[in-house]
Amino acid sequence: MPIAQMKTNYKFAAPELRTAFLDDAVNELADILRKPLPAIMAMLDESPMYMNKSEDTVFFAEFRYILPPEYADSKAEFLKELADRMLALIQKHTHVDPYRIYMQFTEMTREGAWKYTP
Repeated sequence: MPIAQMKTNYKFAAPELRTAFLDDAVNELADILRKPLPAIMAMLDESPMYMNKSEDTVFFAEFRYILPPEYADSKAEFLKELADRMLALIQKHTHVDPYRIYMQFTEMTREGAWKYTP
């Protein structure tokens, strides 16, 4: 199961804006990872965060994924697409400075990941 585990000190103005962000995130990840939407999990925690002596908006995201087979010979291309698209999505919803966004990517093996079965 691909997972996006995210933390931020950004305060969404309304619950539906937070839900819209999560909805966009899972849809984007399903497309990038070539996975069915029910197989994607996204978590978002709001928590105090401090970076560079500032409590300005900051965002951390860890993405755990299985590399789609078509990227077997071009992992760097895949990671660039994943990073670029998620950066754009995070900025669209939070307007956070891109220098205050940290993303971590963790590739999982098929054997070590939960299998989605309809």
